[in-house]
Amino acid sequence: MNFEDFLMDTFEEVEEIEREITIGGRKRRMKFKAIGATKADEIRKSCRKVKFIKGQKIMETDEEKYLSNLIIETTTHPDLKNAELQSAWGVLGAEELLKAMKNKMSDGEYSEWSSIVSEVNGYDKGIQELVEEAKN
Repeated sequence: MNFEDFLMDTFEEVEEIEREITIGGRKRRMKFKAIGATKADEIRKSCRKVKFIKGQKIMETDEEKYLSNLIIETTTHPDLKNAELQSAWGVLGAEELLKAMKNKMSDGEYSEWSSIVSEVNGYDKGIQELVEEAKN
């Protein structure tokens, strides 16, 4: 064990992943890139709601909004932030574009998209896989 294993140049750059998924009834090629933990924290914080119940501060995360923002940040093709694409759908903003696209998809298609985004960001590993990785 030594600190050289943790030097910046030993960390690998995140690569873009291409997948073919069914969206809107047709197979489409899409690209995804994992976001960094700091960006994920920023998204999570922007999706938090603070409630006060009997004088106690309760913080809740709007999971639906978090997932939408995670999809927007992770999906690189199509670029949901692209103004021309938004204009073609008659909306303004990436969140509105995703909502419009979601209206044209089946629930299973949206679920597949969100599953791929979760997998790309490393949320796909079960506890047993994590235990095995820790052993190695």
